[in-house]
Amino acid sequence: METVNWNSLPSLALHQVFTHLSPESRVAASSTCKHWRTALYHPQFWHSLVLDISSAGTSYAEIKSKVKHANKNLVTLVRDIHLAFDSRSTQCFELASSVIKALMSNQLLRNVDIELNHCELSRDEIFQYRWSIQNYFEFAILNVVQKGNIEGFSFGYFMFYYWNALIHMLSKYSCDSLQRLELAGLGPSIFNEESKTTCFNSTFDSMSSLINLKKLSLDLNSNTCKLLPALCSMSQLEILVLHVHNELDIDISDDIWADIKKYCPKLELRLTIINCHIVAKHLHTKLLRPSMPLTHLKVLFCNVINVEVLHRLVDYSNTFQSLIWVDEQSMNPAGLLEGHWHLEPSADDIETNPLIILSWVCRKITEIVVLGYFIEPFDVCGIARLRGTRLKRFELLEEDICFQQPQSEMIYDEVVLDVSRWMGTNWKPLNKNNLFVSHSHYILQCISKDLTTKY
Repeated sequence: METVNWNSLPSLALHQVFTHLSPESRVAASSTCKHWRTALYHPQFWHSLVLDISSAGTSYAEIKSKVKHANKNLVTLVRDIHLAFDSRSTQCFELASSVIKALMSNQLLRNVDIELNHCELSRDEIFQYRWSIQNYFEFAILNVVQKGNIEGFSFGYFMFYYWNALIHMLSKYSCDSLQRLELAGLGPSIFNEESKTTCFNSTFDSMSSLINLKKLSLDLNSNTCKLLPALCSMSQLEILVLHVHNELDIDISDDIWADIKKYCPKLELRLTIINCHIVAKHLHTKLLRPSMPLTHLKVLFCNVINVEVLHRLVDYSNTFQSLIWVDEQSMNPAGLLEGHWHLEPSADDIETNPLIILSWVCRKITEIVVLGYFIEPFDVCGIARLRGTRLKRFELLEEDICFQQPQSEMIYDEVVLDVSRWMGTNWKPLNKNNLFVSHSHYILQCISKDLTTKY
């Protein structure tokens, strides 16, 4: 019988064999010999790569070895890369930069997602690492973007300092391919924004050219407000996520939103207010506009509930889907109890919790999360009865439900049973213990799926 030398199997035949194996079996088979190991590194087998450069529980030598192997064998093959690294470690910064530079030789790259594990850096820490980010990272990213044909880009909720240059590069080299752009941050910019808008007209034109964009997230500030009319050229735009961290010094007229709504008929607006009391307090007059295609509203750790906003949300009855209003401490924890609507202007007014009206009028709402504000037990049950099985997420704190009030006739078990029955699932209120490990951690959980989740 003729002896078969498996080490000399033709590469084409070996590649066909590998296509029939699972990823795990493929890796195991590749350990047979050097020739088989070489066959493993084919672009067909490495569509995406998730690379976590973290110093937690791992020695620097191990991390460096992993990155060196990835840069040599994998980074140049993948279409999609998700790079996460410890932004507080200079060594991790350097390794992450080496990955970005290795991407310069990748001709297949389509999606770049960067995740900084500590995107909630303090002011002093941001200044400490700003120079490293600009010179070792953002410039390298801009060079990679020049390769063209990028379909998606995310910078992991950290401010991209040269965001206008990034938009210009994407417009120049990827205007036809770009479908997803994530630039919204977890916290406010602490830098002089005027220094980044010296060529506003150029930035506006670049933004306008991204005609195939479907998903976009931005921090809403005095500069990006002026870019909103550019969205009218994006007829395919489906999701717009806006984060607000500071009071805006410019008004966005309803006419602008009317035009955006007209030219982007599929658009869902997801608005998030983060750590900004003044914006939450005046949200109903300063920011909300009737023509907004508003579907999601998040107000996170602004220390106030604005009942007028809840009243105003009924204006979006045809689009509104999700309300998340969360505080650990508030200036008006009884705001919902005091903010009832008077349904009939008579001597015997019927007072109704605004969340009840919202649940009744907004027929598309599937998510209600209100933490840090007192609510009557019968209102909890009323919301569940109005929404029924269409309510997919309903979160309240047990401490916020007023079971001990003299007028309350419902006990805990009755509320849990009633809500569970109407929602068609086992429901119970949350316990505050360990819920807010840190505000930034909770915020990140809330916003991380804004461009991917359809409620």
